[in-house]
Amino acid sequence: MFIITTSALINIASTRSPLYVDRAPNFVRPYIIEHYANAQAVAIGQQVYRFPVTGASSGGAFSLLSTSSPSSPSSPALGVLPHHHQSYHENFFCLKGRFQLWTSDAVAVAGVDSNEIQARLLTVGDYGSVPQNTTHTFQIQDPDTEVVGVISPGGFKELFFFLADSNYTASTQTPYAPVAATSNGSGSAGPPPEVLQQLQQFDVYAELDFNPRRDLVNGSAPAGIGWHEKMDIIPAMAGRSYFVAKDHGPKFLNRDTGYQIVQPLVTPTTGEGRFTQGTITMSLHPSNGSLLMHTLASHTAFEVLEGALWISISDENATLITGDVALVPGNVTFAYWSEVAFTKVMYVSAGIEGIVLLGSAEQWGWPVFPVE
Repeated sequence: MFIITTSALINIASTRSPLYVDRAPNFVRPYIIEHYANAQAVAIGQQVYRFPVTGASSGGAFSLLSTSSPSSPSSPALGVLPHHHQSYHENFFCLKGRFQLWTSDAVAVAGVDSNEIQARLLTVGDYGSVPQNTTHTFQIQDPDTEVVGVISPGGFKELFFFLADSNYTASTQTPYAPVAATSNGSGSAGPPPEVLQQLQQFDVYAELDFNPRRDLVNGSAPAGIGWHEKMDIIPAMAGRSYFVAKDHGPKFLNRDTGYQIVQPLVTPTTGEGRFTQGTITMSLHPSNGSLLMHTLASHTAFEVLEGALWISISDENATLITGDVALVPGNVTFAYWSEVAFTKVMYVSAGIEGIVLLGSAEQWGWPVFPVE
């Protein structure tokens, strides 16, 4: 890590940066994909899947995908057939709207009952972790909902192409087509038996006996958990599903240049040494301040959740807004900062190195930075 001045990086270019692409590359390189601009979108029923980071573009480290969909008030269909993965760790983050997420762990850990189904209503900024061998499914609850998924290790895109009803294109880049559903896709009825068997080649094992509970109280089941009321604790062990409500998890304040608040969602422990994930909230970068230049050993992706992120990757500069994604390969020098009052991004990093901001951060009790 080293420091340079902001003025040395800010360059309002008249041409579009070559960092921008319309689909994730099939090899590792720095790139940016704008929200909804992904050319490799597919439709399964009314759900539209986009793939800003793939196994190929991250060198097999992780995948980042989005699911845009309306709710189905006239149908109880689930978003996907209940299932588990033997190899993939799946992570759910609510970017827009609301969705219910159900999980049931396969084995008991430290005496915790593995048979009780957990359910949460995830609203904007909420997160759910679904490790390997955890039965899960979800259901969209709002007319315009977007689920951001992180999958480790990388891959899994082939599953959605296998299940797709069609490729999805829209000249307006609308999140999904505002038309009546013509297919149940992967809804509650599920694919025929011969397709269920084929799904196993994609590490998808159907759980046809799984019955999602509907007795949610204040957005959670079992009742009394304090969802969106109490602080959520990230487990000190791997292999258990867990949930973190927006701004209700651990927080750390970094004061190196301006203010940055790091909220981990996946730690080196819960990510089993393969990846970390969390959010960073940053203040307006001081006009006379310096920027930290980072060169991480592992690949890192950023997705903007609020505000605007300025990023410099190998002397190429760009501005990202809500939903835009940047991938920075390992051993590539980059810097990021905010030129607006409040910016929040999600990060995903391969391995255990994660965001180095935590190394010089202090515990912090608020989702916002100090007043001065």
